[in-house]
Amino acid sequence: MLPRARPLILLSLLLACAACNEEEVDAAAVVIARVDGEPIRAGELARALEQGGMGQLPPELQRRALDELIERRLLLAAARRRNVRVDDAEVEQAFARLRAGYPGEQFDRLLEAEGIDAAAFKQELRESILLQRLFVEEVVARVAVTDEEVNAWLEEHGDELARPEQVRAAQIVVRTEEEAREILAQLQKGASFEELARASSLSPDGKNGGDLGFFAKGEMPPPFDEVCFELAPGRLSDVVASPYGFHVFKVLERRAASEPDEEEKRAEAERQIRREKEAAAQRALLARLRAAAQIDVDEAALVRQLGRP
Repeated sequence: MLPRARPLILLSLLLACAACNEEEVDAAAVVIARVDGEPIRAGELARALEQGGMGQLPPELQRRALDELIERRLLLAAARRRNVRVDDAEVEQAFARLRAGYPGEQFDRLLEAEGIDAAAFKQELRESILLQRLFVEEVVARVAVTDEEVNAWLEEHGDELARPEQVRAAQIVVRTEEEAREILAQLQKGASFEELARASSLSPDGKNGGDLGFFAKGEMPPPFDEVCFELAPGRLSDVVASPYGFHVFKVLERRAASEPDEEEKRAEAERQIRREKEAAAQRALLARLRAAAQIDVDEAALVRQLGRP
C-alpha cells in the first residue's frame, strides 16, 4: 500500500517552553529497539501508533505497531541486499499520480496540514514502491495455482460465490456540515453532481465525479451501507457524517444478487487461492528474515512509551 500522511505532534507542546521542547525531543530520541544495530526510536513508534489509530488500544495490541516497524526495517534491508531499486523518475511519477487524484492544491494543503514536506513524503513513497517490488520478486512471482487446487476449492466453497446485492453510488465529501448542506441545496436545485464533486469533494474519487463504483454491503464503512442501500437510483441522500467528513451520496445503479457462471467461479477461486498462498509466502519470508536478524527490544523503554504501569 502507498504511505499515508502522518499526523504532526502538537505544535503547542513544542512551543510551550524551551525546557519542554528539549524534553519532548529527548523522549522522541529514546531508542526502544534495534534491528541489526539500526535504531527504532520512541518518536517513530509514537507516529506509527497515531497514524494507525492504535493509541487508544491496550498496550499488548499497541505493541503490534513496533512489530510492523521491525518488519519494515527487515524488508527494506532485504530489498537492499537483493539490489531491488527504485529510481527518482518512478518516485516522481507516483507522486504526480497521487497529487492528480486531488483537485487543485488540496494535496499540498493536506501535506502541509499534517506537517509533512514533499521530500519526506517522497521518501516514504520510494520505500513503499521498493517493498512492493520486493514482494513481486520474492512472493508473487513464486506463487502458482493449479487446476487441481481450483477444483478442490470449488468443491468446498463453490456455493459461497453467489454475488450479493450491489449498488453503484457517488459521493461528495467536505469538511463541515455547513458546506455539505450548501452543496445538497445546490443539487436539489438541479446542479450537476459530477461537476460539484470535481470542484468540491475532498476524496480522490472526486476527479471522477465522485463515482465509488459498485460495492456490496460490508465493503464500505457502515454509514455508506446504511444510506446507499436504502436509496433508489437517482436519489440523493441527506447529509451523512462519518470519520472522513460530511457526505452527500447519490445512488447511480443497483444490481440484484446473482449466480456467477463457471468461468467466473474458476477465476474467483484462483484469486482466493492465490491470495491465501501469497499471504502464507509473506509470513514465511518475514519469519526467515526475523530468524536471520539480531533484534533487540528495550522492554523498559517500550513500557514507558506505551504508558503501561
